[in-house]
Amino acid sequence: MPGPLAGLKVVDVSIMAAGPWVGALLGMMGAEVIKIEPPAGDGTRWVAPRQRGMGTNFICLNVNKRDVVLDFKAEDDLRVTRELVRQADVFIQNFRGGVIERLGLGWDILKAINPRLVYCSISGFGEEGPLRSAGSADYVMQAFSGFAALNGPEGREVPEQYRFSGFIDLTTSSVAVEAVLAALLHRLQTGEGQKIELSMLEAALEMQATRLAELLLAGAPPGPMGSRSAILAPDRAFRTLDREVFVTTRTEAEFRALARAVNLPALAEDARFATNALRVSNAAALDAALEPAFAACSAVWWLRRLRRDGIPAAIAHEFETFRHHAQVTANGMIAELHTPDWGQVAVAGLPWRFGRTPGAVVPPARPGEDTEAICGPLRRGQVAPPAERAS
Repeated sequence: MPGPLAGLKVVDVSIMAAGPWVGALLGMMGAEVIKIEPPAGDGTRWVAPRQRGMGTNFICLNVNKRDVVLDFKAEDDLRVTRELVRQADVFIQNFRGGVIERLGLGWDILKAINPRLVYCSISGFGEEGPLRSAGSADYVMQAFSGFAALNGPEGREVPEQYRFSGFIDLTTSSVAVEAVLAALLHRLQTGEGQKIELSMLEAALEMQATRLAELLLAGAPPGPMGSRSAILAPDRAFRTLDREVFVTTRTEAEFRALARAVNLPALAEDARFATNALRVSNAAALDAALEPAFAACSAVWWLRRLRRDGIPAAIAHEFETFRHHAQVTANGMIAELHTPDWGQVAVAGLPWRFGRTPGAVVPPARPGEDTEAICGPLRRGQVAPPAERAS
């Protein structure tokens, strides 16, 4: 079904995660996205886990794209790539600093070919400074940006990263999509294309805005605190009869409701817990009162009891139970796709809902599947005039 970006043409030469997910998101919104892979292929093809020989990350990160294979070091392939850019609205790249220029696809060259082009350049650390050419990955950026320093159980000595999620990669992608859409809006108003520069480091800092506020405005932030919050109490996981339940109270009304729910109404009258600031300062005493109460009943019992009284709470799901939860299935949050080569695959569904232009998740193309259809006419000199572009 057509999405709100139908008619927009995107050339995506990015690799791995942060760049490819930008193209996938634009494709879910209806843009025509052409992924250009090198002959050796995008590295995520071989990253485990794999399904019938193809990396599942590659499948997920490249939905809603056509796929061509071109060698930028071959003059004819470079010419074909530039011709595709001439007809495009958006160009996405995430090579290390200086590489895309050496390949002949830098901003200065492409803007001369297509002045209306929105050129999205994603780096690890930014395009200036001593690390401009350094490679990056999600776990590297978690360490460099300070994120890992605050994770883990209280008292731990080794920094911890969030594993298996690529959440800085994908946050960078979301920031990039915001920037691309803003640049397209500017072009609609002025007719001018422009280069967008953003980095994983900047996205990681944006994601830590509250932590930076703790550091810059209130001195050094706390060290690792397990599931506990530095700014709210109680705001942590409590062990129940069978598993953990995560509980938070953001207002005085919620704290009073919690005191009633755990059958300890005296907590709401205790001077040590009269305000959130006091509860944070006296968190050990508050935990000592709450932990035995939560340990007496099951997590599901507590979840129903707390939600009945309007107290935010949740059980930590594993993905296999989460994906089948009625809330997830009712909103189509997981998309089941049939692919000719890799069988039935499940990927994240559309993260938004458009009432008039819903869009869809489409299986990724086979690597190189569209090379002849897209590039063959250009190789034979059958260069069509630029297609009508989204204004």
